[in-house]
Amino acid sequence: MKKVLYIGWIGFGNLGDELLWHVFKELSEQYYSEEEIKVTPSFPGVDFKNVEPYDTVVLGGGSLLLPGYLQVLQKAADLGKDILIWGSGMDWVEKEQLDKMLAGEQVSLRTLFTEKDGALIKDVFNRASFAGIRGPLAKKALEAIGVDSERIRIIGDPGLLLSANSIGDKKEKIIGVNWGTTYNRLYGGNELAVEDALASACKKLIQQGFKIAIYLVWGSDKASCQRLFDKINNPEHVTFDEKLYKEQELMAILSRYTMTINFKLHANILSLAAGVPCVALGYRFKVFDLVSSLELEKCVVSTDSNSLEQDILERIAYIEENESSILEKYKNREALHGTMLTEPFIQKLI
Repeated sequence: MKKVLYIGWIGFGNLGDELLWHVFKELSEQYYSEEEIKVTPSFPGVDFKNVEPYDTVVLGGGSLLLPGYLQVLQKAADLGKDILIWGSGMDWVEKEQLDKMLAGEQVSLRTLFTEKDGALIKDVFNRASFAGIRGPLAKKALEAIGVDSERIRIIGDPGLLLSANSIGDKKEKIIGVNWGTTYNRLYGGNELAVEDALASACKKLIQQGFKIAIYLVWGSDKASCQRLFDKINNPEHVTFDEKLYKEQELMAILSRYTMTINFKLHANILSLAAGVPCVALGYRFKVFDLVSSLELEKCVVSTDSNSLEQDILERIAYIEENESSILEKYKNREALHGTMLTEPFIQKLI
């Protein structure tokens, strides 16, 4: 029996990271028998830095392309283990460098990665039996560090393998709003200013005849969501559901909405998987990487914008006019990336 270690940011109640683990677990059960494989997830209490007991180490979904995690893969490779990168993404690239990247200019990631980090990352990608990452911007970042582009495959976010068990036929004129906190570690550095702009945009949307349904995907986001609810100050047209749902439960709820506005990364995937287009609040690099991987760049707004409220309203108008083409694009990427994401299971690389 093969012993597999799955590394992810799991066991902390964040729906996005948990659902990525659930997808991996389901695929393992689908393509392998219980006699073939035993997967250990990196829950708290599991010393994932001790790779000796395992035959294969997988860096899973989430924004985990960081030296600390990659050192674990390098150590595993040094011990003769198989290593895989499965839909991992990148974060923390500064806005200035992101803007250069989007403009097709040369970027420098020296403030994010040292020369030693660069050597580590190159080594891991060279030795991985499968190296699939989330999106095209992360690929550009890796190339800027010096990773051979031939060693990098864009396979999309594993959340693309989610399919909703039930999708509501009847849409209500409701906009779901996912809000939360990232402890001010966001483009623009001012979470409360983003919250104010979002509250103001919601008030305008209510005037346009929409209802607002605030929801969360992480327990730590509750206070921020409550504050947003209070700022909009219209309980007749705004609800705040404090419950934390599992992915299928949440998708069933989202499927009834017209569209969503989302802060947390995987709230966007959950919305799209439920057949509901979304406005992504681009608070860090990973959000831009995700929308680029889905070819939905027109649906993102940057949180450092001086006209954020207006940007949100413009994206809402864009979605109203282009809903079917947005969902068609998502379905196309879902089919394309779905094949790539299942490849290591079909080929028995895990």
